[in-house]
Amino acid sequence: MLFTSRSQTLTKAAFTEKRLFAVKSPPGESTHIMVLSRICALLCLGCLLAGCGTTRPVVVVEKDEFMKMAHNMPKELQARDLLDKDGSYTAPMSFKGLKDYGDILFTRLSPSFMLQNDTAHDVYLGETFSATILPDSRVQRFPNGFSINHATQKLKVNMVGIADWNGDGQDEWIVSCFVEPKRGGRTRIYYVLVPPPLNDQEKLKGTVAAVYECFGLSCTLYVRDSKVIQRDAADPLLPPTEVHDVVPGLQPVTTPPNKAKQKSGEGLEERSL
Repeated sequence: MLFTSRSQTLTKAAFTEKRLFAVKSPPGESTHIMVLSRICALLCLGCLLAGCGTTRPVVVVEKDEFMKMAHNMPKELQARDLLDKDGSYTAPMSFKGLKDYGDILFTRLSPSFMLQNDTAHDVYLGETFSATILPDSRVQRFPNGFSINHATQKLKVNMVGIADWNGDGQDEWIVSCFVEPKRGGRTRIYYVLVPPPLNDQEKLKGTVAAVYECFGLSCTLYVRDSKVIQRDAADPLLPPTEVHDVVPGLQPVTTPPNKAKQKSGEGLEERSL
């Protein structure tokens, strides 16, 4: 599994929503105006069919989470035509979503996508997040997500949006999973692609699209290069390569001289933007 590490500029971008409108000629207009309007509509339709730099539609379920994702990996979203160069996305003209994304994710999503470091807490023995609950766990449920407070770590899962991530004509659920260890260390935000369920009983498994990992103020983005999103997801990911980014206002962080070097062939690489 190939992942890349991409340094991101930690500046907040502006995000706007664009909608596509059909041109309608108001009643009572002259024939000349109506003809011009129809010509404009045909030109717009031609541009849409030809691409004309437009982005693929994105259904934003949790706008704050989508903005956070766009801030964490704008270049990746732009490369996948989900954001334009100005940080804007295109919303579909109509979409009827679900009211219980949070319940579906809690009861049917598998935590198997998490890195080994995060699953080494002896709480992820169940097939779903709901099956990992222990007597001392505390759960909060939301319409579009949930949070679990375990003895050793906290996590929060949110339904971010719906989009055709890899351009294969099939939409995926974009889900974020924030994991924070209670004893300090690296926090991670997993951005997971989940094929929409085909029925009311199907268990869900996610494929990680990216991991945004932070240690203090130093943050690293790991991006999955695979274009295939399987319904049964992928094998658990390998631990990420140790990479230190330069944060604005801080000096580069260097690894200790006795730090063991990363072995080759572990499926991860660092790539500068």
